[in-house]
Amino acid sequence: MGRHERISTDLPAFMVGELRAAVDAGEFASTDEAVRDAVMHWLVGRSTEPAIRDDLRHRLQTELDGPANDADAVFDRLEAKYSALVAAAQPKE
Repeated sequence: MGRHERISTDLPAFMVGELRAAVDAGEFASTDEAVRDAVMHWLVGRSTEPAIRDDLRHRLQTELDGPANDADAVFDRLEAKYSALVAAAQPKE
């Protein structure tokens, strides 16, 4: 990563709480790592060409507006599929 430079900033209590919760949950090794990740996402967002960013926003909105699958139906199909697999793997008496 190269040379590091320490900076200091004040954050609202809720942001500090979220950072610490993410570290405590094991999502990040430290609050420093969490902040570096957030800044990296910000930098990537800033460096993306507007046309690409607009295309991504459009594609996301299209997905959000598109047809959805009923979660209960999906889980019912998965449960039936894996129950059949487990039953097939059971020794026959």
